Amino acid sequence: MSARIAALVSSLPAVATVDGHPETLLTGRLERIEPDGSLIVELPVLGLQNVAWLETGAPGNIKLALGDELLIARLPGASLAVALGRIGRYAPPSEHLTIEAQGSLSLKCGASSVDLRADGKVMIRGEDVLVRAKGTQRIRAGTVAIN
Repeated sequence: MSARIAALVSSLPAVATVDGHPETLLTGRLERIEPDGSLIVELPVLGLQNVAWLETGAPGNIKLALGDELLIARLPGASLAVALGRIGRYAPPSEHLTIEAQGSLSLKCGASSVDLRADGKVMIRGEDVLVRAKGTQRIRAGTVAIN
């Protein structure tokens, strides 16, 4: 642990003890995920605890699995502990990104949007739509309707 993180952790009041040492940051094992999204985590000494997930700006970018090791913050006066994240190896961003959704997926910016539906329909909406190709541009469909 870096000196800055160690100093920050030591400045936080302790709420639990593990092996006789006060702890505010703990590691725990994910036991189950409740229907409301809360996590049930096995914490040292404290046993099973209901833990909240710290939301970030990118929802759904971390997929939790039972047995994952989580970093948990327990602060005095707080009614609930908070999972700060999953402990694991860093994986750099891949060159390919897949975003999945069960029913539909929408990308929106101002008055333009792209909608993908589970039934295979794709809608592109915009004031002006430009499609460019350096090579061949192909349109393949059972039927092509223009205007």
